[in-house]
Amino acid sequence: MATAQAVKAAQPDSAATWEEFGGGHLVFVAKDYPVGRAHGLGFSGKVTDQDIEHVEQFYFRHGAAAQVDVSPYADSSLFEALNRRGFQVAEFNQTLARRISPQEQFSAQLKGIEIRAVRPEEAGTWCKVLAQVFFAENAARYESMFAPWASKNPLALAAFSSEQMIAGAGGLLVPKHDVAAFFGAATLPQFQGRGIQAAFMQERLRVAEQAGNGLAVTLTLPGTAWQRNAERAGFRTAYTKVVVIKAPN
Repeated sequence: MATAQAVKAAQPDSAATWEEFGGGHLVFVAKDYPVGRAHGLGFSGKVTDQDIEHVEQFYFRHGAAAQVDVSPYADSSLFEALNRRGFQVAEFNQTLARRISPQEQFSAQLKGIEIRAVRPEEAGTWCKVLAQVFFAENAARYESMFAPWASKNPLALAAFSSEQMIAGAGGLLVPKHDVAAFFGAATLPQFQGRGIQAAFMQERLRVAEQAGNGLAVTLTLPGTAWQRNAERAGFRTAYTKVVVIKAPN
């Protein structure tokens, strides 16, 4: 939901919207964006076919497929209603977490590479780097997706080599829940394999610890290099969730 809220604040004319529903949230950012799903359904009790139909219509009226994050801790009625409504499995996600001790020491130093927070005048470049890595030839379309996280955010980090920005990483501090969420780490292909992702992880843990957060979380696809990097930094799988999808008629 924070993503949709940030996009709406930065771009008031955008179609980004959200709704509290079924113990969780329905989130839409833009059609074909890789963020914007129904989260937390089934945590507050039974889920009916009518509830899932409401989820479908929330997304279908934007011309987008309905996607639902299914937690293993949700009420079993959620799985049953999704099956009856014709949803199909799209992907699996690993949610990883680790506690942060105030006594821990974190080091993000790399020879010849500077890791630091993004400055306001660097926000546009930061968005371009992340979009280029994640979306390749479609990068220009998705640059704006990263913009809400690019400035005044201590977890928006960049890596520099010879004053060139070569990588970026994002995150979000949630003081209300004592949580730091890490996401959006990307390195330009020609600079990969230098330990930049591990350095980003260390620096984000340091920032989170200084902010007083006691828990860090991140999301990965199973068996990826990002999962292995997170595990080397002390993260462990909290649960695996399933993303299910249904296209508009």
